[in-house]
Amino acid sequence: MPAAMFPHADSQLTINLDAILANWRRLDSLSPAQTATAAMVKANGYGLGAARVGTMLAAAGCRHFFVASLSEAIDLAAAFRDAGQNDAAIMILHGVQRGQEADFAAAGLVPVLNDLEQLARWRMWATKTGQKLPALLHFDTGMTRLGLDAAQTDWLINTPQALDGLDIRHIMSHLAAAEVQTDPTNQQQRDRFNAIRQFFPGLPASLANSAGCFLGSDYHFQMTRPGIALYGIHPAGRPGDGLQPVLGWRARIMQVRAAAAGDKVGYNGTVTLRRDSRIATIGVGYADGYRRQLGGKASVRIGSATAPVIGRVSMDSITVDVTDLTADDLATGRADLLHDAYDIHSMAIDAGTIGYELITQLGHRPARQYLGGPALCQPATP
Repeated sequence: MPAAMFPHADSQLTINLDAILANWRRLDSLSPAQTATAAMVKANGYGLGAARVGTMLAAAGCRHFFVASLSEAIDLAAAFRDAGQNDAAIMILHGVQRGQEADFAAAGLVPVLNDLEQLARWRMWATKTGQKLPALLHFDTGMTRLGLDAAQTDWLINTPQALDGLDIRHIMSHLAAAEVQTDPTNQQQRDRFNAIRQFFPGLPASLANSAGCFLGSDYHFQMTRPGIALYGIHPAGRPGDGLQPVLGWRARIMQVRAAAAGDKVGYNGTVTLRRDSRIATIGVGYADGYRRQLGGKASVRIGSATAPVIGRVSMDSITVDVTDLTADDLATGRADLLHDAYDIHSMAIDAGTIGYELITQLGHRPARQYLGGPALCQPATP
């Protein structure tokens, strides 16, 4: 792909919708047919475009979508409406906040009720409007984050009439350490969840996130909720398990210059060249989401060769030692920031973070190119 294919920007993200679809189908295949596989598209589809990802997966047969907030849900609902996809359910993980009840009900959105106060207000709205309003019920089984705590859970078990007027579509909880398959917390949370489920007979249940999908069928229940794995990043940071890479990132070579031994590179001269060199300046920096911590650690691929990032990452550029590259390599005019020898997991390690944070903090400046999608978005054969 020549640099001219992103003429107005200095870097470009390629987002492979076919790979996202393949990952969703791979995760779906881990569960029996009666278990629904939802899609997490919060944080703008983990930075890759919730509207594009959501409408593509809806066309392929996904019917359950999760976002974090009401604003994300409204945007996604508009994308579904524009695509003529009116049968997808949108669940909001943060629940219905005070003053949002009318907007939730008007748009047919499904709150995840995280405490008794949310539950009471949503039920009051159902009574006020004469509707049986949908909801999911979230129980905390060990995350100590969102969800009904032990005392609230006991109260609700002893006061089942508190759910009157609501259409509870699933009960759910969230795994805290599923990416570590041997962590005893996983079984403890599953056992607590099963104990709670006994008091809500007949209600479908959901527990597994991306990592939980790989823990086995005991964690799948009636719906799984994969997120990061859809986007080609294994939650445990390991390759395999049938996931396909989704994201590519390329940037323009702005300049190649000669430098002498002893010259200093970048802000504060943190690198002193030990030989006569050629230094390429690449048009991507921390304003684009390329983390400052990658200076002196990352590599890029230019043509058929890799070259190290040296010096500090700037707001708009990075510097790369291309002394050992050929003229043919440099003639491509671009650098692959992600490549076979340096994937998202490698970049996350060097940045001292996780793949989740890297992709959700990609900047607005890189051009986006979506590959595939519509031609393959036919529902899977039962």
